[in-house]
Amino acid sequence: MEKCGTVELVIPVHNEEAILKSQLEPLLNQLPEGFTVTVVENGSTDATVSILSTMKAEAANLSVVSIPEPSYGNAVRHGLEGSSADILMLDDLDVLDTNFWVQGLAVMADGSTDMVQGSKVLAGRNDRRPFLRRMATRVLTSLLRILLGFRGTDTHGPKIMKRSSVASIFPLCGNEPDLYPSELIIRAQRRGLVIQELPIKLEEIRETPLALHRRVPRAVRDLILLRMKLGRA
Repeated sequence: MEKCGTVELVIPVHNEEAILKSQLEPLLNQLPEGFTVTVVENGSTDATVSILSTMKAEAANLSVVSIPEPSYGNAVRHGLEGSSADILMLDDLDVLDTNFWVQGLAVMADGSTDMVQGSKVLAGRNDRRPFLRRMATRVLTSLLRILLGFRGTDTHGPKIMKRSSVASIFPLCGNEPDLYPSELIIRAQRRGLVIQELPIKLEEIRETPLALHRRVPRAVRDLILLRMKLGRA
């Protein structure tokens, strides 16, 4: 992977005992020197904490942070704000698309791009999630365009960011469970940062932690709150 200074990967996790070792161990073993991984565990009630403790003792390139409440947005914010790396990467444990990282870091290498966003919509056939989850992504993106003036195809998924460009945005973003990544992207767009989208490869390797019938009402609530806070550009 092409480096652009120090690189830190932030991964939020909650109750991931089933896939934690199988996803994380191969990654830690193949990362180049100078790349570090910070796992932000948030409110897990299974064996996630103990597994991470064992892995941390065996891997010098792994840091683990725990926060008490289960909140994806707060975990992302905690991990990003706590980093001092030149380049920040954000990804989910069930994705970890290394091909996207390679391509994204190459885009970032010349210094003209502030952020690379992974897009499930651009993935096309490489998005192998169930139909309802694919449709939920498109509906959320459409609502972000209508309510907040978002320009793009996706706000969730992996990101690569130049810390000097985005660090001042982190404290402005709320810790809404589902929409922290969306607020981050929208605020970056409104500041005129250069954002490039790249397709990612995505396959369902475990059931989603929060069922759609529970996630959708929460996302709608957060969308309304975000519109009230940001208005429409």
